[in-house]
Amino acid sequence: MALAAEVHVASETVARPADDLPRAVVRMLSAATYTGDEAQIAAVVAAAKSAYPQHAEDIDALVVELQVPVEPLRIKPLIVPAPQPVELERPGYWEDFNGEVTLNAAETKGNSDTLYLGLNGKINMMRRAQIHRVEAYANTAEANGVTNQDNWGASYQLDTLWTDAYFGYIRGSIARDDFAGFETTTFAGIGAGAYLVQNETVSLRSELGPGYRFLDIANSDRTIEALGLYSAAELDWRLDDDWTLELDTKVNLSGPTTTVQPTLSMSAAVSDHLRAGMSYDVRYESNPPLMTGNFDRILKLDVKYLY
Repeated sequence: MALAAEVHVASETVARPADDLPRAVVRMLSAATYTGDEAQIAAVVAAAKSAYPQHAEDIDALVVELQVPVEPLRIKPLIVPAPQPVELERPGYWEDFNGEVTLNAAETKGNSDTLYLGLNGKINMMRRAQIHRVEAYANTAEANGVTNQDNWGASYQLDTLWTDAYFGYIRGSIARDDFAGFETTTFAGIGAGAYLVQNETVSLRSELGPGYRFLDIANSDRTIEALGLYSAAELDWRLDDDWTLELDTKVNLSGPTTTVQPTLSMSAAVSDHLRAGMSYDVRYESNPPLMTGNFDRILKLDVKYLY
C-alpha cells in the first residue's frame, strides 16, 4: 500500500522542497496530502516536525504548496476540415489566343492623294506545336464625294514549331485594290522561319520561302503567273512600360514585279487593352503596269484594341 502511494505521488508531485529536507519526509507529506484527510495530514506533519524540528518551516511550506490545486492542462481540440474536391480547370481548345483590331485615319500620297478610314485585324491561335495566323484589312476613301480608293486583303499562315526557335510554315494571301496597277494579287507558298531574338524587351522573327503569284492587271483580262520568293521580318521593341515600336516588313520577289511593304508604327498604352499611336506604311512596286507610280505612302493615326 505504501509502495503504491509512493508511485502515485511521484507522478503527481510538482513541488521542489529545500535540498536539505529529507526525501522520506517529502514522500510521507505528499502521500498524506493526496488522501485529503485532515487528521492524517496533521498527524504526519506533527511526526515530521517531531523528527526534524529544524525543518519545521520547510515542512509547513511544503504542505501549503502540496495543497494548492493544480489546473489541468487545457488543449484546444484539433479540428481537421473535411477535404475539398479539387476542381481542375478544363483547358480550352486553344492553348493561346490573342489578337488586335486597329482603326485608323490616314493621309496618302502617291497614286491617290486622299484621306481615308481603314480597319485592320489580326488573330493568333496556338494549339500544341501549331500557330494559326489570320490577318485582314479593308480601306476606303472619298474625295469630294467620289470614291477614289477601295482596297482589302486577307492572309492565312500556319506555323509548325520544330523547336522553340525554328518553325516551318504554309501561307496564302489575297489582296485587291481597284485603284492600283495590279487589281488582284494572290500568293501561295511554303517556307521556314526563326525567332532570332525573344525576350521581354525585344522580339525579332523572320521567315523565307518560295511561292507562286497570280497578278491580275487592272482594266484588263490579263493574268500573270510566276514563281516568287517570299520573305518577312517582324520586330517588336518594348521601349518602356508604355511605348512600343514595331517594324513589319514583307517582300515578295518575282519576275513580273517585286513588292516591298514595310510598316513602321509606334504606340502607347491608354489602358490594359487600348493603345494609340501612329504608323507609316510604304508600298514599293518595282514594275507597276499602266504607268502607275512605284511608291504608295500612308501616314496613319491608329487606335488599337488588344484582346
